[in-house]
Amino acid sequence: MKFVIESKADGTVGFTVVGGEGQLLATGAPCPDKGSALAVVGELMHGLGDACVEDRTDPAAGPVAGTRTETGDDMSDIGRSGIPPV
Repeated sequence: MKFVIESKADGTVGFTVVGGEGQLLATGAPCPDKGSALAVVGELMHGLGDACVEDRTDPAAGPVAGTRTETGDDMSDIGRSGIPPV
């Protein structure tokens, strides 16, 4: 399972929850900016420790700090105040 965050045409940032087989599980409400979207995702991840974050807001940006990667880093223990600045 992963969270996919994307920039929307109206300037907001939205996110979806995608299952392991690529199925859409949920769509989050639009957030005013990427930091707000990451804060919501961070809160949701407390109960979903095996999820990762895929950032599609900036194609040139690398992985979000603290997200699950091939090295096994995990963002599930980061709370609202621990979300990295964007």
